[in-house]
Amino acid sequence: MKSLRRMFRAKRAFSAVIASLILMLLAVAAGVVVYSYVMGWIGGTTQNPTHTGQMQFDSLSATAATNGSIQVYVRNIGGINLTVSSIYVGGANKTFTGSSLDIPVLSVAGFTVSYNATMTKNTFYEVAVVCNDGTTVSQSVQAK
Repeated sequence: MKSLRRMFRAKRAFSAVIASLILMLLAVAAGVVVYSYVMGWIGGTTQNPTHTGQMQFDSLSATAATNGSIQVYVRNIGGINLTVSSIYVGGANKTFTGSSLDIPVLSVAGFTVSYNATMTKNTFYEVAVVCNDGTTVSQSVQAK
């Protein structure tokens, strides 16, 4: 019993200097972790979107007729050149013609979409323009 008591009494803790150094090291490590998390979060929220594809409609009109057609004008407002791969009307892929499938940055391209069916006057049709890189824009148009 006496030797056991002596052993517990003989144990010493870290000195105050070593304990202070360990606490400072832990504080610096925690600061580095918080700094890297915050900088990663800020970097993700302020990413430059100029190198992505973006489009918007400049004009969209539909002519109701036996073989109706839709006039589509889209503007490339993104940071890369786009190439139109398909145009959908009401979820169905439609044939279309245009001067060029390529839309340079900040340019407008026009397309005529053949509906190949009777378009009803005052009915809304959903038009979606899809590019090779996955850039998509869609909007409804009312046939007149």
